Amino acid sequence: MSQNDKGVLEPERVRGHFVSKFVNKLSGQPDSYVNRGNYTFGKTLGAGTFGVVRQARKVSTDEDVAVKIILKKALKGNDIQLQMLYDELSILQHLSHPNIVEFKDWFESRDKFYIVTQLAIGGELFDRILSKGKFTELDAVKIVVQILGAIEYMHSQDVVHRDLKPENVLYVDNSDSSPIVIADFGIAKKLKNKNDLIFKAAGSLGYVAPEVLTEGGHGKPCDIWSLGVITYTLLCGYSAFIAETVEGFLEECTRSKFPVKFHKPYWDNISDEAKNFILRSLTLNPDERPTATELLEDPWITSKALHERVTTNILPDVKKGFDLRKRFRDAVEIVKLNNRIQRLKNLYADEESESDLEENPVNYLNPLDAVGAVAHGLHELTMSSHKKMVELTQEQLKLKSALTQDAFAQIVNAATKNKHKVQGYNNGESSQ
Repeated sequence: MSQNDKGVLEPERVRGHFVSKFVNKLSGQPDSYVNRGNYTFGKTLGAGTFGVVRQARKVSTDEDVAVKIILKKALKGNDIQLQMLYDELSILQHLSHPNIVEFKDWFESRDKFYIVTQLAIGGELFDRILSKGKFTELDAVKIVVQILGAIEYMHSQDVVHRDLKPENVLYVDNSDSSPIVIADFGIAKKLKNKNDLIFKAAGSLGYVAPEVLTEGGHGKPCDIWSLGVITYTLLCGYSAFIAETVEGFLEECTRSKFPVKFHKPYWDNISDEAKNFILRSLTLNPDERPTATELLEDPWITSKALHERVTTNILPDVKKGFDLRKRFRDAVEIVKLNNRIQRLKNLYADEESESDLEENPVNYLNPLDAVGAVAHGLHELTMSSHKKMVELTQEQLKLKSALTQDAFAQIVNAATKNKHKVQGYNNGESSQ
């Protein structure tokens, strides 16, 4: 398979389909567009600034896959974003690891790029944990080991993911023994050498390493920081950092000796080894931060004696944070998804691309139900806190306030976009 000047392996040349190829050539379609006929497209899984992700079935193999569809018009004149697309393609094509989403195929039309990858149907990391009846510290260790294995492999290939977060950690299938895979390499970078630095900031606030937001450059250690934040959230259910601005985040993680705190009573049942592992991962100086290989030798990962001790079910405490987080995220995301698709249609769609930009029917999850559920959850949280106010420390009150403000901001966003439904809800009317 030949490689173009962008470092991307060209789409596989499909044999046969002579009539389709001839018609495509007459209509100005690229040769690889014939591949599209080998896929039956299903529901929309997500949408962003430049396109959508659709579930699809490959007809020739009867395999379910995920297809990222990028609109070329959305990238027109944006050389940086176009290069990021080629970077993502090239990186995915050259990575092969059981805990990294598998690249399958790519092709293009006059108006779109299509990137086909493994479809992980087992759900996102936190959603899967919510569905369990029990979750222990040892379960968290098993998850972290898989993420570390993927990071160790990526870094051995001089690839930095730069956007590690729970939403990008997926289960392959619904079985209890399902492996997890790291997905979404949209802002990943291939370094020129192992010590190369990247100077353009990118990532998700709350999981991004502090050096990414400064002018000194960043490299492989930024993925280790993100792993530390994921581990923190795995063990308590709430976010390690709550700032909503870069300045606030940098102040938050540097105001004390350590960038995070282990609040009582949420961390009372968590081992010191787990806390030390998190603090190692969240070492402020990236040059002193351990590598994935070093963390795989950490006592929290390797101690069999510890693993025999940490069998307490921490799900009830963890679930409180996860559940609230999931509900207000769902309430927002279902609204945002269709809004993004509609915006893409309005800006870029023509007759050819219209069929690829399908909105999901909104009745599979009523946004208002989710908003109401979150509002109820916040009410319960408030009532419970009033009863136990005398027992809460100042640190806990601060944490509760921050969590409540974050949830409230999300509810306001969802409610604003569904004003007529929310007004009906408040008047006791049923939403249709």
